Amino acid sequence: MFEGQYVLWGGEHSLFTRKLQAMLNYLGVSYAFKLKSEASQAAVEARLGTHFIPGLETPEGWFLHDTTPIGLMLNHKYPDRPLLPKTPVQKIAAHLLEDWADEWFGRYAINSRWCYPDNVAAIAEGFYANRHGRFQGEGLSPDEQQAAAVLIQTIRDNFGLRACGNRGCGPDQSAQVRADFDILMQYAAAHFSEQPYLLGDCASLGDFTFAGLFKAHIASDPEPRSWIEASAPSLLPRMTQIFEAESSGGGYGPGDVLPETLTPFFHHMRDTHHEFLKTSRLALAEGEKWCALDLGDGPVPMRALKYCEVSRRHIRTEILGLSNSDRAAVENVLGPLGVLDAYLLPPLSAEPAA
Repeated sequence: MFEGQYVLWGGEHSLFTRKLQAMLNYLGVSYAFKLKSEASQAAVEARLGTHFIPGLETPEGWFLHDTTPIGLMLNHKYPDRPLLPKTPVQKIAAHLLEDWADEWFGRYAINSRWCYPDNVAAIAEGFYANRHGRFQGEGLSPDEQQAAAVLIQTIRDNFGLRACGNRGCGPDQSAQVRADFDILMQYAAAHFSEQPYLLGDCASLGDFTFAGLFKAHIASDPEPRSWIEASAPSLLPRMTQIFEAESSGGGYGPGDVLPETLTPFFHHMRDTHHEFLKTSRLALAEGEKWCALDLGDGPVPMRALKYCEVSRRHIRTEILGLSNSDRAAVENVLGPLGVLDAYLLPPLSAEPAA
């Protein structure tokens, strides 16, 4: 194993940057957090092969992107500090929880950030600072503050509101997004009041998505912070603990058992993200770029996502790759909850359209 330091390339306002940072904190590895700024953008993107953040530069000199495969790599590299359980039920549950959190929590993040004018104004200086290679606590001059106010409106119009439209969480859906957030965070508060992490005494990949959501959005942006303070304020210090935690090398819950407090999470993912997976899959099969998902208030247009189909197929492969006895155990526990159905659908007959 190469000795040396990791470099985390990303931004302070990025859920997935903060997810990966929480992961690195947990592993207790040496790393530097460097901003992907206007000055570093071209070089970083050339090495990563994508404009998406975060990126991880390893001590070996590799440049990697996408927090899920990065997490799987780190789990293999540091077996004494696991990021995934080895027992079948908990392992598949960990994959389901991460996939749901990665894809569904983004709707809370971008709606609360970009659909409320006061919130947009409040984040302007932090975005400007990061773009110019400075952390948000470093402060701006009066001229820079004015430039930041202009820049954030451009980002909102050219990225933020478009992203909300793609995920069906624009201003017209704000009430639904807020209601969904409130009930889910109450479930989360109940769970984390009894369990250190999602699956017991050891963190798994979905825990870092929770922590990343809070660090990048919920605790730092005024709009979503007002939401959590009204619905589940105990989660603010709890998510900070998870973000900063370092692995003790302990294990997951004994006997491959799942905490009962996870049941509302499984019901939620079944009725939301998994319905999107099915709907998006059908649209991709027809070569369509859009689909419509009914979350209870009528159909909402959403972009059909190729990446979600790739993730779905990955988890399907994990399930089908289990031994007969392990798969029986998974189906016995998770099957009645309805959370395997979307993943057991066959792959598309042709590569889905971009």
